[in-house]
Amino acid sequence: MTTPDTTAIPLDRKSAILAAALAVFAEKGIEAATIDDIRQRSLASVGSIYHHFGTKENIAAALFAQGLDDYWNRLLAGVREAGDARAAIHILLATHLEWIVARPELARFLFARRQAVSPAHEQAIRQLTGDHFKTMLALLKPWFQQGMLRRLAPELYAPLLLGPAQELARNWLGGRLRDDPRAAIEELSAAAWRSLATDAALAATLSRPDHQEPSK
Repeated sequence: MTTPDTTAIPLDRKSAILAAALAVFAEKGIEAATIDDIRQRSLASVGSIYHHFGTKENIAAALFAQGLDDYWNRLLAGVREAGDARAAIHILLATHLEWIVARPELARFLFARRQAVSPAHEQAIRQLTGDHFKTMLALLKPWFQQGMLRRLAPELYAPLLLGPAQELARNWLGGRLRDDPRAAIEELSAAAWRSLATDAALAATLSRPDHQEPSK
């Protein structure tokens, strides 16, 4: 089953329904939330919601896809502006944490993928994620070709780049960490660079006059 196409819905109606769904999911939990809860919050009619989305599962899948697009579009826009490989890695890491801090409810929803995405929509969401990831690798391709970034199995890049930041964000979103996770951007960025850069790229970075290691 494909993720519901929301592009034909008027933007104000689409935004109202999905924003209401996010608020209701955050308050009541995804499983406990009902179509009527979303209807009351969005002020849309039951007929309108069922016509455009059909089921609560379809609403959740559409919201998840919208959140993924917003997240990845921010990341990819940053990489397009990067002047070198080191800057690209830093921008990816920083944008990841900045997006989460700016959109905590949506980030929590995306972290709850098993509850948010039904089996019927899992393949479509996986495809969407894969397409964005391929775009990111394509943007990084020049630095692979220049020998600045290590060539690894594709499944290793996300854990090496965002693994520690992801864990930090989970703790912050779950209330187990009070400090703003963005305070760790420089340290995490440096660690990600050391994991993904080639020996030649690391040597070049260390030899730059303006190079500074993050303070300990």
